[in-house]
Amino acid sequence: MKIIDINKESLLEIKLLLSTLSDEDYARSLDILSNASIGQHVRHILEFYSSLFKQLAFGVVCYDDRARDFKIENDRTFAQSVVNSILDQLELIKEDKSLVLKANYSKEEGNALLFESSLFRELAYNLEHAIHHQAIIKIGITELEMEYSLGDEFGLAPSTIRFQKN
Repeated sequence: MKIIDINKESLLEIKLLLSTLSDEDYARSLDILSNASIGQHVRHILEFYSSLFKQLAFGVVCYDDRARDFKIENDRTFAQSVVNSILDQLELIKEDKSLVLKANYSKEEGNALLFESSLFRELAYNLEHAIHHQAIIKIGITELEMEYSLGDEFGLAPSTIRFQKN
């Protein structure tokens, strides 16, 4: 299975979740999520993917510089359209591409580091990042008593799924 296909599966899980939530539940601040909403976590996932694709042509990806579109966290229909856009962009990928990852892990400005990377490596990172936030979203869904809206594997890393099968 290709990294592109695995990313698509994860995004389709998010899209399915969006179709099962009400607008109110999607945007509701939840105490258990430190007053964040499911929508905020979905926004965060989607913005990393969008950032990767917007910066891909420049050969340098910096997630710190991502646009923060609050419409994604408040409007499920818009969030679904962003998922569709990302899925379309994944379909266009034919091969890996060398990239530079730019990241500032300091609390101070001007301390960016540069790392050699690639498109496929960044897709792997985005997948891991998405799974992490899906696990957090799952906590929020449990708080809303809507576990039925998630598949059993939502928010679980593939290695965890394989481990649990043994």
